[in-house]
Amino acid sequence: MRRLLLLGLCLAGCKTAGSSVLPQNPGWIGGQHVAVIGPESVGVGGPELAAQYLHDHAEADLRTAGFEVGEGGLQLVIESFERNLVRAAVRSGSQQVERIEVSGDQLGCVSSMWGLSASSNARCYSNGLVSALMRSQAVARAAGPPLHPVAQAATEPPPLSDSPASRRQEALAERSAPAEEQRGPSEQRAPAEERRAAAGEHRVIPLRGKLAVLDLKNFTKELNRENAQYFTDVIRQATLRMEPGLDIMTRENLLVLLQSSGKKLEECEGECEVDTGRRIGADQIISGEIQKVGTRFKLTLRLHDTHEGRLLASAIGSGKSIDELDESAHKAAEELFTQR
Repeated sequence: MRRLLLLGLCLAGCKTAGSSVLPQNPGWIGGQHVAVIGPESVGVGGPELAAQYLHDHAEADLRTAGFEVGEGGLQLVIESFERNLVRAAVRSGSQQVERIEVSGDQLGCVSSMWGLSASSNARCYSNGLVSALMRSQAVARAAGPPLHPVAQAATEPPPLSDSPASRRQEALAERSAPAEEQRGPSEQRAPAEERRAAAGEHRVIPLRGKLAVLDLKNFTKELNRENAQYFTDVIRQATLRMEPGLDIMTRENLLVLLQSSGKKLEECEGECEVDTGRRIGADQIISGEIQKVGTRFKLTLRLHDTHEGRLLASAIGSGKSIDELDESAHKAAEELFTQR
């Protein structure tokens, strides 16, 4: 009976804690030195068991990404390690380059059974930290050019949802697969802009750095707050799928930054939304609203550059029912990044 109980506990932990992979090498990583420091502060319970694991996994993930681990370059300082949150900073000498916060709720691979999954949980958090570091344009600038030819990290394409947009992307990938097999390794990984150009599409402007998706404003009686947040999550997930190289800010980080700025988002419109994005450190921001016009639901999306305040793109989804609007939301998000 005791063995069965232990086996059940192990299975429960294994269901939640899983391994993940790093994103593709963005092209600037090639032998730059990064030293891992910490965790400097560790919470009680599970993190105490996994602190050394987190340090070691972070070094291993950095090597996998293409960095050299050691002194003489950047520092990844893991400031605090709690059960559901890791805070870190990337430093160059005495200067802070980037701040990184990784929430266990967003990673989806953290087990509540730390006694059995300490190493797996540390690996999950490490992957989140190093992935965020790889996507940071500030870190890219501070790291400098590659010291040796870029090697692709062990990667896996993000899963596509079963939506019309994803099915079109899969069909396009299948049609182009024979041609890609004939190309060299460096040519097979064409940038997103080149793939869109081949499909007759292009983006208004190349996107870099951090992107925030603000909660959509709800002007309908049929949708409650939770329903509106669901549509915001749909846009956020579609954005991550369309722009995997961007650092998409989570809702939790967004709320913390908004509270610290002293600005209530529901009171903002137009330029105020752009200013809010600028305050929270986003390079681009998506805002919008859901309303009902006549008998149809309308979803309006706007993509702004926060540095210049320019409107980069806009898109509208619609449907006679909430279900139709749900399907149209995916298309609207895709249109936002592939406007002709």
